[in-house]
This record gives sequence, C-alpha cells and structure tokens, in this order.
Amino acid sequence: MARGRCVFLKDLRCTCAMTDFCILLIQIRSGILNTVFNSNCLKLERPRTGHPLQTAVLLLLSLPNSVDLSHQLAKLQLMEEKMKILVPILHPSQVTTIDVSQLHQDSHTRSVLVRSIHRACQEMGFFQVINHGISKTVTENALGSLSNFFDLPMDQKKLFSSDDISKPVRFVTNSRDFIKLYANPIENWIDLWPHNPTEFRESLGRYAAEVKRLSIDIIGAMVESLGLGPTYLRSSLGQGMQMIVGSRYPRCSSSSSILGISSHTDHSIITIILESTSGVEIMDFADNNAWKSVPATDGTLKVLVGNHLELLSNGLYKSVFHRVVPNPERNRISIGSFLSLPMEEIMEPAVELIDEQHPKRYKASSLDEYIKFLSSKEEKSYIESLKI
Repeated sequence: MARGRCVFLKDLRCTCAMTDFCILLIQIRSGILNTVFNSNCLKLERPRTGHPLQTAVLLLLSLPNSVDLSHQLAKLQLMEEKMKILVPILHPSQVTTIDVSQLHQDSHTRSVLVRSIHRACQEMGFFQVINHGISKTVTENALGSLSNFFDLPMDQKKLFSSDDISKPVRFVTNSRDFIKLYANPIENWIDLWPHNPTEFRESLGRYAAEVKRLSIDIIGAMVESLGLGPTYLRSSLGQGMQMIVGSRYPRCSSSSSILGISSHTDHSIITIILESTSGVEIMDFADNNAWKSVPATDGTLKVLVGNHLELLSNGLYKSVFHRVVPNPERNRISIGSFLSLPMEEIMEPAVELIDEQHPKRYKASSLDEYIKFLSSKEEKSYIESLKI
C-alpha cells in the first residue's frame, strides 16, 4: 500500500474488494508483503450495520503486532466466495410489486394499490413496478445506446467532462463511468446530448419521455397515499426537472479495489431505475438497518423514495439509503431517472400533514438549493440538513 493513499472503509462496498483488503492487511501484518504501511493513511469508520468483513478489518488492526496472522491468509482466501453472499437477497414476497396498469382501473382496485404503495414507502422506501407501459424495445435500446456510448474512446467521452456539477450534460469517470443529462423539457436539452453513437439521442430521448410520464403517474399515487389527492403536484411536475443518469459499473474482479457507489439517498421526489443486471442494495429500516440486495427481474423497474418526498410527507415516508455493488461477472449498465419540481420551486411539508401532534419537521428546499449544498461539500447529508 503506497504511502499517502487513503482508503475509506465505508466505501469498500464490493464484497470481493473487502476480502482483498482483509487479505492485504494480513499480508502486511504477517510480513508476507515488504510494504511500508502508514496507519495514518487509513480512515476507519464503524459501519452502521456491522458488516462482517468491515468488523474483521477493525479486528485485524486492533490485534498486537506480535500475533501471527499468516495462518489465516489461506482460510480467508477460501472464504471469499462464501463472503460474497453475506448480504441477503430479498425474496420476491418481500418486495412490493405494483402493477401500474391497475392504477387506471376501477376505484377499488386503485385504492388497494395506493394502500400497498403507502406501506412500501413507510416500511422500505422503495418498490418495483410491472406493466408500466414502457416496452422492452425502448428499454433495451436505451441500455444498448448507453453501453455503446461508454465503449467510445475516452477522448470522445471527455468532450462532456466538467467539474461544474450544474452542467446540463456532464460525463464523469471514477469508480464508474456516468453521464448526466437534463431531460425536461426534452426539446430544450437534447441538442446538447452526445450525437455519437448516432442512435443515442433518439433511444435515450424516447426512454426519458416515457419514464417521465410513468413517474408522474406513480407520484400521483404516492401523494394520494398521503391523503393529498392524485393531482396535488401534477402541474408542477409537468414542468419539473428530470435528470437522466446513465452509469456503467465495471465487473468486480478478484483484483478489484473500491467500486460501486457508497450509501446515499437521492435528492429527487422519486428515482426510477432501469438496469441490465442486479446491483442495488437497500437499507432495510425494519430489520435493524441491514443491507438487502434487490434482485433484478426482467420487465420491472425500481422506484426509490427521494429526499423531496420525505420532505413533502413531513417524515412519514423515508428516503431510502441505497448503494450499488458491481457484478462479479459482467459490467452493469443502469439508467436512473430523477424527477423533481422545477429547479427553483420550493418543496415543503404539506400543510395537510401538519398539526399539533405532527409539527413541521423539515425546512423548505428547492433543487437549486440542493445543488448549492453539494458544492459546499458539507459532511452532513442533505436531508439531515433540512431537519428542524
């Protein structure tokens, strides 16, 4: 481990990366590697969920140097495959699945689904949708065009690189490649999007338009589940800010280091995720904040509660902490659609949800203020900064 390289334990999300890191520590502590180790370069943070591998790292570093760890090296290497399944996979029965087509049927059928959405938003902060009206052709073309973009030479992709997080089109490469695209109204932004591959604008543009329509329908059911009526935000959402974020996560090989995305919540009202393979893990509020892997099911889209829905609900719904771990066998391509109110329009707790027993718990905020918050590089999370 080179002097001066900082490793943040909370960012070691890939299980095989965690295992490699434990092995590296054992090799260093055992003298197998003749490596200068500067303990000041290692920042350890106790995990919220007590991940066994993270706990193992803390234990390894707490042992005196006199303890011989070399015999543990082979055992740990053999355990690597078993360690990859430490995060349990949610069973289909544990994931609320909403048939969107039934939201447009009779009032009784809709009310049953709305109650299911209410429970999901309270208990887990996410659900998945089927029969959402976006065809397989549209989703496959969008993922395919995005993958083709990431396959372009780096000099072509870096035409869209910028340190300015407010840029309407922005390419970044670090632990993943991603491109952010402003998408509503699409005619204002699409000419700024990449024109290579040639089908990029058409494929991503069509998906963006269809997932925006879906988002407005779903948010209508969500605000109805809060007792606010299905048209509560509809006029603002039509002119709202939609961001499309396309990502490619490299597969997690045995030589992996720090990969994926560490735990976070999204700024949006909701986020809808389309993915080529599984990789999303959510923090389960009801199970002592344990991490759970959400399987990818063909034809489904994942819906995550964002910060602005938590704010609107005055904390009744919680924005879900989630993270992404890469696939050990193949690259993962995903498209996140983030829908919010217009950039400068204020979101605040609904007055209908505030009374003496339920006082206002959040300050008002806008998407514009969120972007300024990011630029400030505050250590506190955005949603925590809004709590009264």
